[in-house]
Amino acid sequence: MSHFRFLSHDEDIEKILQQILDNEQDWGYVSKLKNIGGDLNPYGFMPMTMAQLTSYSEDPKNAEGLQRTALYTKYKYIKQWLKSWSIRKTARAAFFRLQPGRSVDWHTDHGTYYKGKDRYHLCLQGAYKYWVGDNPLLVSGDMPQHPQTEEDKQALLDTAEMHIIEPGTFFWFDNKKYHRALSIGNVDRISFVFDVPKSKDNP
Repeated sequence: MSHFRFLSHDEDIEKILQQILDNEQDWGYVSKLKNIGGDLNPYGFMPMTMAQLTSYSEDPKNAEGLQRTALYTKYKYIKQWLKSWSIRKTARAAFFRLQPGRSVDWHTDHGTYYKGKDRYHLCLQGAYKYWVGDNPLLVSGDMPQHPQTEEDKQALLDTAEMHIIEPGTFFWFDNKKYHRALSIGNVDRISFVFDVPKSKDNP
């Protein structure tokens, strides 16, 4: 059974991407925010909807609260695109940027927040390899572990499903499995990554 579901390889992304390229300063938006969850990377993270924490001790993995940022109103073309797919409601949603040759290492998305969500990517620029797979040797109880050794990482590479993702590709994947990204293009990889509450009507 595939850990991916490819929904389209030729989405019209020109206006979405151009709005991002015209607003380079928005990649630093997260530096201004407080009491939020997620990876506060001002180079590679531009949030539209984020976790809203009730306290500094709350774990973002288990936080159901959401807050829209000012960018939610600004980025109109991505909202038009979501509507074209009859996606009326998203949970967390953000643009992510990854420099050529850089990677996001193996991890799983686990916690109560993720259990009721489907995860999607829309590739806007650049190309990347994406691996999804699981290795039962790396799981302890209900809490998946990040691979700690090179042997563990190689075991995942040997068994994981891998696809090369190019601009215009829209896909779902099982983010509860181990996954990894490697930017292989000659420009920054930019993707729109978002969660949707699980429903039989989801793409």
